Amino acid sequence: MNRRRFATAVASSLAGSGIASAAGTLPHRSLGKTGFNVAILGLGSAPLGAPKITQSVVDQVVSVLIDEGVNYFDTAPIYQLAEERLGRALKGKRDKVFLVSKVETTSAQDATWQIEESLRKLQTDYLDAVHIHNVGRTDRFPSIEVLIGKDGALQALRDAKKKGTIRHIGLTSHLRPARAYPILETGDIELVMCAANFVDVHTYNYEGTVFEEARKRGLGIVAMKVLGGAEGEGAKLSAPEHYATAVRYALGIPGLSVAIMGMKSVGEVKQAVAAVRAYQPLTPQEVSALAGKGKGMARSWGPLRGPVA
Repeated sequence: MNRRRFATAVASSLAGSGIASAAGTLPHRSLGKTGFNVAILGLGSAPLGAPKITQSVVDQVVSVLIDEGVNYFDTAPIYQLAEERLGRALKGKRDKVFLVSKVETTSAQDATWQIEESLRKLQTDYLDAVHIHNVGRTDRFPSIEVLIGKDGALQALRDAKKKGTIRHIGLTSHLRPARAYPILETGDIELVMCAANFVDVHTYNYEGTVFEEARKRGLGIVAMKVLGGAEGEGAKLSAPEHYATAVRYALGIPGLSVAIMGMKSVGEVKQAVAAVRAYQPLTPQEVSALAGKGKGMARSWGPLRGPVA
């Protein structure tokens, strides 16, 4: 999908999106073929894992999110203390959320261990989904063939799904979009999460590549880096002049199920919920103007997440 076609699709994506909402609730969409009806705002828990964050803050954030109807919670072993803290905060509330973690290793043996550790830390006997985390990283996954082979991490996820300790299998990608395709072709992937915002589309273009393939396959589509966050950097689109537009762009991505945002305080939760409740699709004129703005910003940012190919 070229960018002109993508812009047209964004401008008209809500016409057949299947969004269902009721007064006082967040809009919901289908999470692909999982059968789960997900609120269009989800939690990215990486900020909650930082050492300076306390358990009481995590408890408050989780409580408010659930009260607001947010039901997609994303975490990972690499997010410092996030899994342990979420596990404590979700006591008595586990059934209210679609809980997702990740594996970050090539071998089946190591991936199995990571799943077991995530279950222990999150204090749950199952995970709703587990992603293969950032498949574009050649240091983490030197060989896609090994990753998807009989002794690779994907086989561990298949085995865990048969066992019932995980329910769905996904992948995430931050860079090198083409590396996702062989994994999608296995037919095991049920949801994908990729970096998507109105700037990065001009560098990585997940919207016109991996997301397009996911739409063809009927997979759940999850947007991350909605505010442009990157490792070691702040949310680059969090300033008032960008925030609402960034949210509107993400929620208008064709086929999108949920946009996750890192939220580390009740104030940030309230800000995100308000932006999502106020969501209106971008007009064709706004899409065109935003494309020009994003393209200029992309030249300034460069490939901040790593190589494109």
